[in-house]
Parts: sequence; C-alpha cells; structure tokens
Amino acid sequence: MRVKALLILTTGFAVALILGLSNALHAQAATWALAGHVTSAAEGPMEGVLVSAMRTGSTIAVTVASDNHGQYRFPASALEPGHYALKIRAAGYDLAGPGAADVAPQRTTGADLRLVKTKDLAAQLSDAEWLMSMPGSYD
Repeated sequence: MRVKALLILTTGFAVALILGLSNALHAQAATWALAGHVTSAAEGPMEGVLVSAMRTGSTIAVTVASDNHGQYRFPASALEPGHYALKIRAAGYDLAGPGAADVAPQRTTGADLRLVKTKDLAAQLSDAEWLMSMPGSYD
C-alpha cells in the first residue's frame, strides 16, 4: 500500500514538474513580440541601427537599437498585436523596401530588415548635423 501511494505521489510530482517547465518555456518564447536582423550588402550585420515600429492608427512609435550581431528585439510588453510599419535610422542607409510586420499574440514575429546605401544623404541630416558640417572654426 505504501509503495502504491509513493508511486502515485512520485508520478504526480513528475507531471507537475513537466507541466511547469512547459509553461516556463512557452512564456520565455513569447518574451519578444517582434525580432529580426538588420543587414546591408556593404557591412553585413549592422550594430546601432534604430528600428521603430508604429502600429496602424497610432501616433506612438516604439524604438529599439540593433546589437553587435545586427539583431533587434521588441519586448512583448511594448507591442500589442496588430499591423506595424517599420522604419530605421542609420546614417547613410535606407530600408530596402517597405518595412511592415504583423505582430501576433503569444508568439515572436520575425522581420529581417535589409538596408541599402542612401541616394539622398542630405535628407537624413538633422539640424545639428547640418550646422556641424558647415565650414569654418568654432572660435
């Protein structure tokens, strides 16, 4: 009788442990709402590229930076499910094609971004960059 009770208790513990690990792995997989790589033909994986996502109908953009492997990730807590327009900020580069992604609940959406050399560098310069590019000294 004790062996049977011990067997039932051990089996119950094993099932609970397996279900707990399964739930933990599922929760870990859904940590990122949107992720991908930023690359260009000239540089390969690109670090420090600002990637912005704006949900259709919203005025709020969420921005992250790519890491040293060119990977960017948006946390699930930052993006609700829906259609997002993707934009980048990288001096000298443009997004090669329309950037968009459909974020689904409870899973990571992948969107790799390919960049090409810009044809209009002047359009990318901020006011401060324009002032810094003017000839002359600061004295």
